[in-house]
Formats: sequence, C-alpha cells, structure tokens
Amino acid sequence: MFEYQIDVVDPKSNEERQVTVSVTPLERARAKRSSDWMRAIQDLARPLIPAGFLPIGNRVRLL
Repeated sequence: MFEYQIDVVDPKSNEERQVTVSVTPLERARAKRSSDWMRAIQDLARPLIPAGFLPIGNRVRLL
C-alpha cells in the first residue's frame, strides 16, 4: 500500500486541510499511466474529502 497526502481547501473560508489516502500498487500503477497522475490520485481520495472542500492543484505527496 502507498499513502498519499492531498491538500484540500474550503473556497468559502480559505481553510486548508490535508487528507491521506491509501492506494494499492495496482491503483498507483493505473494512476501513473494516466496523463495526469495527480488528478487520478485525487479522484481516488474523493470519498475522503470533507463536504465543501476541493483539492488544491498539484499538491499530492507520497508519504
């Protein structure tokens, strides 16, 4: 399992948070093959992102 940290922001209050998502080696390989692997990782984290928050650009880090 690989863990990624994704930065998210509430556009109304400018509050920033971090969300950590675990991905399997297969999910990571699929994301890396896509044209925008950071967006693919963010899409995997969508269920974990609090309501009203949006991912911030290319702020995806491997932990």
